[in-house]
Amino acid sequence: MSEEKLDFTRRFLVSANLGLLAWVLLAALTVGFYNQLYGWLYLAFLAFIIYVILRRLGCSSCYNCKSCTSGFGRLAGVFFGKGNLKKGSVGNRIGLVVFLYAVLMPIPAVLGILSVLAAFSYVEVAVLVCLVAVSCVSLTTWSR
Repeated sequence: MSEEKLDFTRRFLVSANLGLLAWVLLAALTVGFYNQLYGWLYLAFLAFIIYVILRRLGCSSCYNCKSCTSGFGRLAGVFFGKGNLKKGSVGNRIGLVVFLYAVLMPIPAVLGILSVLAAFSYVEVAVLVCLVAVSCVSLTTWSR
């Protein structure tokens, strides 16, 4: 059973990967408002889990896509596309993606709300609103 080869446009690759990077940075910044050390640790954790582990799980060989994207097409497809996951052993990948959605949205949002309640700041509110907006955009792509 062979998978259909995926074709990612350059525009989609760039915009979705920049969106994912912005999402990671917004989540880490939101946690950083709560505690700066936690923010840096959170950024390192997210970068490792997404750009090393999930990218590697998403693409371990180049023959699955029409043009090689070294896994970045699959990352873009998972978070801002149609949820392009490999067909084989999907349970582990879907579990990791669900875990990442939980790590990228609710945890930073709760810590951001706690931070805003402790000391109100328009910057923190703006970052929190952007975090929720990017999360909602990503979640709506799964419903299409």
